[in-house]
This record gives sequence, structure tokens and C-alpha cells, in this order.
Amino acid sequence: MDDPLPYGVDDVEPRLVTHPDNGKVRCVVRSCRCWVEAPSRRGGGESCPQHGIYVHRSGTYRYADQARNCIVDRKLFADRVVGHSEKVGSNRFGMENSEDMLTWNVLRSLMNARHLKDIATMITGSHVDAEPVLYLWGLRVSDDSLGPWELLERARRRFESNLPVDRPLTEPDISLHLPGEYLIHIEAKFTSGNTFYQAGNRRSPHDLTFDELLDIYWDDGLRLLCRDTARACDRIHYQLWRNTVFAEWMAQQDARTTRAYHANLVRRATERDAAEAFSCLLTPSHADRFTQITWEAIHDRARGHESLAALCRYMRNKTAKLHRAFGLHQQS
Repeated sequence: MDDPLPYGVDDVEPRLVTHPDNGKVRCVVRSCRCWVEAPSRRGGGESCPQHGIYVHRSGTYRYADQARNCIVDRKLFADRVVGHSEKVGSNRFGMENSEDMLTWNVLRSLMNARHLKDIATMITGSHVDAEPVLYLWGLRVSDDSLGPWELLERARRRFESNLPVDRPLTEPDISLHLPGEYLIHIEAKFTSGNTFYQAGNRRSPHDLTFDELLDIYWDDGLRLLCRDTARACDRIHYQLWRNTVFAEWMAQQDARTTRAYHANLVRRATERDAAEAFSCLLTPSHADRFTQITWEAIHDRARGHESLAALCRYMRNKTAKLHRAFGLHQQS
């Protein structure tokens, strides 16, 4: 592509420098000598006039132009995705650590190169040659409509029409759907981990309780998860639970032959405990319907395909808090 890739490990300094006199921070792009006011929790701050980034005291940065963080179909992204009314948190795409931006860059690149079926094979263990339909955050991406997914809307009406607290509806990060074959939800994680509920009182005004989660997100026709086992646990990774329930219920609505899967997409050597704990909640006959895959494994699948060369360069150089994000530095 003609547009430059986002800044990577070769472009930024690995540490934040603060001015000893006025408290400003230096732009993290290498060799830049601009000092800028860092944003606060209330906003504000100054962007570097040369590089168009706000530098945060937490040791990260964000682009003033969110589309600068995008590597594929930048105009579509800027015009149709940024600010989309159905996308929660669309104002954070410009952040260095944006999980959503990473998701768009990787999955949209794979979709354009017709390699989404490779990700489905990683998760299901079986190969189907047809390309699945891609949904990101419940929006149909494969035909550029970015319209809502009717199956997801039905699931939300079934499980979330009368929630006891004011909270966002379930929004699967990534979904791959091949009607009649499989329906996959993927919970993507980058620098954050899988969160959980513990038994006891409500933690915040927007959280469900442990018991509410298991009561609301359940249907007697579901077979993948064992709710009795879950009730005996001291914690439940609630995003994994909700997305597994949604995947199975939606697959049942799709067709009798549609198999439901849920995957947790993480960085290598992270979130293993969460995956092991959640795997124990699956019924033995459906133990293969949940798995954990890694961003690094996706890169390895993409390596060697000319149509995915830009994606591989992006992933090899991607940073998280100014350091290399993925364990890919020994690969080329």
C-alpha cells in the first residue's frame, strides 16, 4: 500500500522522557525533539506538530487522526467505521494499544486476501474451502455494508431485552459465519486480560452479579456449557461465557447443521489460566468448541503470502506501550 504503516519498533523510543522543568513529554518518535503537553484524564494535551500524536504519561500514544493507525481500506475505515453509532468505543481507534484497531487491521487484511478460512480451520480443526462472512463488533464487514447482523440482534433480544443494569449489549469482537457449517465468535485481547465476575454483590452499577450472569445468559436448549459446574466455581470469565452462549444459540437459529465455536485470541504465553479455567466449564462432548489462539499464530499463517506482506510487516513491528507487541522479532 502507498500509505505508510503506523509507527513501529523501529520508529519510536522505548521509553517516555519528561522535561525536568515544565513537566512536558517528548514526542516518542525517534529523533523528534518536540516537547508537548500530555493529555490528562479530562482530555486536552498537545499533539506533536511533526508526527500528529498525543503522548500519554502512561507510556503510550494516540494518533490525532485515527485513520493513521489503519493499514487497510483506510478511506472506508475513516468514513464508515470511525464514529459508527453501533460501535462501542469508536473514539479509541487511534490509540497505540487499541485492540479494536489491531482487530480491523488483521481481520480485514485476511478477508481481502481470502484467508479467513485459515482462521476458521485453526479454531474448528477442519477445513472448508469456502470463505466465511466476517463480522466485526456485530457489523457485517464482508460486503462493506457495516450493517447490523440480524442473528446477533435476535440473540440480544432473547438474552438482553430486560437487563437489571444499564450496560452495553454483547458485542463479539470477531465473528466468522459460514451458514450451515459453522458460526464462530472470537473474543480478542491485546494488552488487557479476560475479566471475570466473582460470587457476591454487584461490583459496580454497570456490572451483573455472578448469579445474574448465569441466570440471564442461559437457555435450556444449550449443550456446550455446564451451568451446574459454573455455579460451583469461584469466578466466571463473563465475556467468554456470554459469547459462547451467543454462539451456540445463534448457530441453532441458523441451521441444524451449523456448529458453534468460541475462541479467545491473545498474545502468545498470556491468558493461559483463563483458558484452562473456562475450558473446564464445557461439557465433555463439546470440549473442542472452545479454544485459545494467538496473534502470533495468525502471523505465521499469513507469512509467505505476498498479498499479506504488509500485514506481516505491521505485526512484526507493532508496539504496545512503546515495546515490541508480539514475539515475532526472530522471524522474517
